[in-house]
Amino acid sequence: MRLPDPSTFIAAGASAEVFRLGEGRVLKLFHDGIDPSIVAREYAIARAVQASGLPVPRTYGVQEAGGRQGIVYADMAGPDLLAYMARNPHRGRWALGEMARLQQRISECHVPTLRSRKAILRVDIEAAPVGERLRAAAVDRLDQLNEGDALSHGDLHPANLIVTEEGLAVIDWSRAARGMAATDVVRTEMVMRFGPGGDVGGEGGAAILGWAAAKMRDAASAYYVRRHRALTGLDPEALAAWRALVALAWMRQRAPSRDAAFEAYLVEALEVAGLPPLERDAAPMSLVGPD
Repeated sequence: MRLPDPSTFIAAGASAEVFRLGEGRVLKLFHDGIDPSIVAREYAIARAVQASGLPVPRTYGVQEAGGRQGIVYADMAGPDLLAYMARNPHRGRWALGEMARLQQRISECHVPTLRSRKAILRVDIEAAPVGERLRAAAVDRLDQLNEGDALSHGDLHPANLIVTEEGLAVIDWSRAARGMAATDVVRTEMVMRFGPGGDVGGEGGAAILGWAAAKMRDAASAYYVRRHRALTGLDPEALAAWRALVALAWMRQRAPSRDAAFEAYLVEALEVAGLPPLERDAAPMSLVGPD
């Protein structure tokens, strides 16, 4: 198959581009150099998650185009939840509540064939730009925590949720694993607050807009966590136990955004967890590493 027509392009990420094929299908086409085993793993994850009955895109198979590997998915018609909330701010609480309910459904599923979330976190922490004392303490703490067997999406946030006629659907399961539900909740909390798209530079009016956007992101994240806890009874101590470890792991591939705020969040999380402080001679917080 030839490369898709550029006019069918939908979106791009760190590892792939998405093109509309027609007839209700899209092609997630991985970039040159992506290990074929990563594509095979994502396809296997997609098939396993589809069998769970969750609202996810149907998979139609692996497809090569222009020498690149891809996966054909059903086209999920509708805006992502982030765009939906931007256009319908009065529906923000409803949207975040639905997101919390869907994350509850996800964590109630079990797919034992998936990778271990703890093992993934360990690899990422070992590659994070921090000092050896903190790294060793974090890995030791990780080893002490329960493995867990709940389905974990690994990157659940409003841009990975599609508002369809049937309700919310979840896309991008490439980081899925099995683990403790709390790891997904704190990851969502962090991406909502400190993920890409949170900076508005400049002075005067631009600075005010940036401050307002940051406050909105923090408030939305806090509301989501409260709703999830109300639905599941998740203990705040469980979140505190994982918060620092998930944040350290994220440093391996985190893109720059609200870096000072993220560092303050991490410093507090380390203190609450009783882990060594962040070393100031470590590599920059915004260092982008392998995904």
